[in-house]
Amino acid sequence: QNLLLALGVGLLGVAAVIFVAVSWGRLGVGGRAAVLTAVTVLSAVGARQAARRGLTATAEAVSLLTVALALLDCAGARASDLFGLRDVDGTLVASGSVALVAAAAAAGSHALPTRALRLSGALLGQLAVPLLAVHLADTTDHPAAVLAAGLTAQALGALALVVLWPGSERSRDARLAVGAGALVAATFASALAAGAAYAEDGSVVVGTALLLMLAAGAGAAAEALRRRVEPHDSLSATLRGVAAALLVAGVWAPVVDVVPERWLGAALAGSAAALLALALAVPEARREVPVGVLLAATCLPLTTVVQSLAWAVAGRLQWPGQAWSADPERSARELLDAARGVGAGSPFVDPDALLPAVLALAVVAAALALVPYVATVARPARPVALPVGLAAAWLVPVAGDAGYPLALGWDLGLAAVALLGGAVLVRVGRTGLGGFSLASGSAVVVLALAWSAAADAATLTALPVASSMLLGVLALTSGRALRGLAVAAAVPAGLLLVGEVAAVARYQDAGWDAVTALSLGVLAAAAATCAVLVGWRSSAGDAFWVAVRRCLGVSATAAALADTAAVCWWQGVEAAGAGLAVAVAAALVLAATTLPLPSRMVDATDLRSVAAAGLCVAVPVSALEPDRLWVALLAAGVAVALLGLRVDHRWGWLSGLLLAASSWVRLAMSDVTAPEAYTVPPALALLAAGAWRRHRDPEGSSWRAYAPGLALALVPSLLRAVTDAGQLRPLLLGLAALAVIGLGVARRLQAPLVIGGAVLAVDALVQLAPYLAAAYDAVPRWVTIGAVGLLLLGAGATYERRVQDLRRVGRHVARLG
Repeated sequence: QNLLLALGVGLLGVAAVIFVAVSWGRLGVGGRAAVLTAVTVLSAVGARQAARRGLTATAEAVSLLTVALALLDCAGARASDLFGLRDVDGTLVASGSVALVAAAAAAGSHALPTRALRLSGALLGQLAVPLLAVHLADTTDHPAAVLAAGLTAQALGALALVVLWPGSERSRDARLAVGAGALVAATFASALAAGAAYAEDGSVVVGTALLLMLAAGAGAAAEALRRRVEPHDSLSATLRGVAAALLVAGVWAPVVDVVPERWLGAALAGSAAALLALALAVPEARREVPVGVLLAATCLPLTTVVQSLAWAVAGRLQWPGQAWSADPERSARELLDAARGVGAGSPFVDPDALLPAVLALAVVAAALALVPYVATVARPARPVALPVGLAAAWLVPVAGDAGYPLALGWDLGLAAVALLGGAVLVRVGRTGLGGFSLASGSAVVVLALAWSAAADAATLTALPVASSMLLGVLALTSGRALRGLAVAAAVPAGLLLVGEVAAVARYQDAGWDAVTALSLGVLAAAAATCAVLVGWRSSAGDAFWVAVRRCLGVSATAAALADTAAVCWWQGVEAAGAGLAVAVAAALVLAATTLPLPSRMVDATDLRSVAAAGLCVAVPVSALEPDRLWVALLAAGVAVALLGLRVDHRWGWLSGLLLAASSWVRLAMSDVTAPEAYTVPPALALLAAGAWRRHRDPEGSSWRAYAPGLALALVPSLLRAVTDAGQLRPLLLGLAALAVIGLGVARRLQAPLVIGGAVLAVDALVQLAPYLAAAYDAVPRWVTIGAVGLLLLGAGATYERRVQDLRRVGRHVARLG
């Protein structure tokens, strides 16, 4: 039905267009007008008749055709120069035409209540003003302002119509169409008004006024919608947010036009903050969304200070790569530029932009701190004020071009205030604010320590000062509830003290190899001491302190192994020798875990994990020289063997592999090529272990007990025997296989019988291969082919017989009732 109607309407419309385009010139003005008017009237009458007879779909389709014919009438009137319309601009004629047709459709919808007429009137009526604005924009030097004005008028008028629309379910679709058109018009009007205010010369006043008008219209529509329909509260909240955004855009336009670029961020943040304060005039129940938009607008200008912050951060972080090479008498700004390789005459950032950046950060921090007084829902944003304010204070020395010592001291002071203040806040229960303070202070400490690498005296001073700060945090957060924070402060404090030791050693002209070895040794000793103290003082059942003790033990062991490598580096030992030393040290740790140590002091499992990781790294490094590798494998194998004897016998397999690998490396160094020298000793060990297993579990599988050992003993020799046909090895291998078969028969064991038989068969086949090849050459080819044919024939006959059997069974089953 609908397809036929749509096709009918489409074809009639095409016929009308063809008539206007082709047959229009054959009639006079009167004839043309009469034909089009008659067709349009007939279409309207047809729609009316169809509606009366209950043909709703037909009435809708014919109503749509009537509207299309009316638009075509207008086009034909201009084409025939009726009333001199050909001399009028086409856009202006189009504006009047859609307005006339929309009015007629709206009036006709009262007599003929079809959706096509209602929607046509609602949609076409919203095109008249934009088309008129397009016509006027072509005649002015400010097209964006003119278009924005026209669309603003359209949007505000449509919004007013939607708000004042009398409630009627029948006209709900038209109201929605008008509302959607108002939304589209407002969107384009906002974009054009913003373009006029920010980008078009001479239109800043008009653009600002239009943005403010659109903001007022959105706010009024939100209030009217909230009062009229309660379920639309989310829509009204969205409109209030849009109104706030348009208000900000309108206020910012003259600011951007007047304020110098370097002060623009501070000015924009200040104006948005002022609007945020004015939000107190809005009732509190409807303040949440606008406050959120205004707060975001207040923070948005921080993008203008990103370059300054990035310059200050990057300039500090690059000094560790140029350690102790700066002149501490230079200014902080010069050192930050020098770290980036920028000359004094061409700074990375404009120095005059630093003070505005400080002001912008301060304004945003104040807004974030005070915004909960405007709207309680914004209370979670208050802690963010602390890092923003700290960033503002952090830039002050550089903005004021202070000296390097003063700026570094300022950074350390800010870090101390933030860290200690955060610890106090956490202690009194202000966890959120305290967390932000601690995080901000930690970031400032890291940047200050990186910057202190510029000069030796600064480094030697900053490290103990930073460590003292963290120890102060540790003192303020002592207690069961805050012990996690205390540990988090104690760990970096200890590392900074170790760094101070390294810095002092370096200051005394020690090489980096000696500094590394000394630092790792101090770290290992400190971690081990702390692990023992924690294990001695804490309760054995306290899971937290158990975890801390385990972490300290792992750290101490890892540092000790790393220190072994560092000492080798210090003493000029080659890489393979260092790998051997670390492997021996890890093996000693692994062996020590088998001793009866107090579990309260040491967690053997963690130490074994670290030692195993050390072996996994050190043994491959020692492989650079074979004479080091076999000793490393031997040490690892002995340690794992002790572990298997004292802790878990399952480690015996790994120790056997390691010891076997050690012997293999040593044999390879001695140029031993016989596979039996490599395979027989571990095979005998595996067979002994299998015999012990069978002794303990006589019912166990012979494959699990003897198959690994027999395979390791026989298979490599068999592979070599393939290439040594006719020599002593195949004979001895055959005798060994016979002995294995005899053992399997005597003991009624499956694995020896199968493995020995397979090895003997392959060995015999290899030895008989030359004779078999000679026999094959002596037999005629047709014999071979005939034999293969007979085999295939027998297989085919067997297959067919089986198929017949299956068919017979099928017939028997089919006879069953």
